[in-house]
Amino acid sequence: MDSIIFIDAPVQNQVAELATYISSLRGDEQETLVKEVAPLVEANKVSEATKVLVRESKALLEAPEKEFEPAYNLLVAIALIDAEKDILEQILKTLISEPNQKTPIKFKVLSNVFNTLPANSPLRLSVFTAIVDLAVASDDMDLVLPQLQYVPSWIGEWGVSVEAERTLLLTLSDRLKESGNQYQSLEFLIKYLTTFNGASELDGQKAHATRAIVESVALPEVLTFENLLKIDAVQHLKSEKAYELLSVFMSGNVQDYRALLVKNSGLIKELGLDEEETLRKIRLLSLASLGSENLSRELSYQQIAKALEIEESEVEMWVIDVIRAGLVEAKLNQVSKVVVISRSIYRTFGTAQWQQLSHRLNGWKQSLSEILQVIANAKLTTGAAVSTAVITSNAN
Repeated sequence: MDSIIFIDAPVQNQVAELATYISSLRGDEQETLVKEVAPLVEANKVSEATKVLVRESKALLEAPEKEFEPAYNLLVAIALIDAEKDILEQILKTLISEPNQKTPIKFKVLSNVFNTLPANSPLRLSVFTAIVDLAVASDDMDLVLPQLQYVPSWIGEWGVSVEAERTLLLTLSDRLKESGNQYQSLEFLIKYLTTFNGASELDGQKAHATRAIVESVALPEVLTFENLLKIDAVQHLKSEKAYELLSVFMSGNVQDYRALLVKNSGLIKELGLDEEETLRKIRLLSLASLGSENLSRELSYQQIAKALEIEESEVEMWVIDVIRAGLVEAKLNQVSKVVVISRSIYRTFGTAQWQQLSHRLNGWKQSLSEILQVIANAKLTTGAAVSTAVITSNAN
């Protein structure tokens, strides 16, 4: 940082100086503000004088760029003497009220305040929220994105209440969604939902849990759903149609998806999802599951076409797409019209998958035993041949 917040003179002098400066910005030749503040300063009522300055602080937005940062630094420094949350939040609200004017300097002022506060200060929450609000309003969310990874640890350091934590997480999710950062928005929505567990709390989170399901299904980057299904707020939706859809995307296939839509006509539109994109995603996931069930085996184009409910002529395109999505590793044989999948993700890993893994390990174990036996037999044969050669040589 190029500047820091500090007071190197009696606070009374600083308050009087700032009152004079604000009056000049307002073009107040009568110095009404100075006259209001002076008696408070003389009576050593600094807190009351500070409230007056904060009330009139919107005038600081008109300060020349070279004076803007020092003026706000001084105002915040005075306000932080008593560390009153309401006073600081009023300053922050005024500061970001016109997001498209002097935006870079405003970010710098907010950064100064954030870094000046102790690492464990709950006031940092208010400052960080103001930074995010300004970033969204000024379409500069990219400036905040690198800092989001620290939010969980910051929440712990600040020692804020559960209610304050929830407000921050949901605010971040909403702001990220507004700015087009859908995946990060979903991450913070899920963090928000994990803070709820009691039945009385979960009833009020149905809309947010449904939103998490819908966005998970909609986002191309989300390809596993098992962790989402473990969240209490999502489990609380078991009787809802959205939960049925999530279950299909977690472990179902194209046929399960079609059956759900037959039972719940109009469900995809009702949830605000794109029908074409939703079908595309379940096809990719179904192909990945087909691969995990048939690793290293040949899958014919006909088998794949039937599973995905597509034409055989489209199979190669879908295999290429599922490889690009990182769901499988596979090789195509266009002559034989077969696909061999060497690696595939598991959409869920339960009893059936453990049994499948056990079967494969036992198979590898058997194969290794057979290889070791072949090696042992080869050694015996080689040893016998050497012995015969030695005996023959000695006889000669």
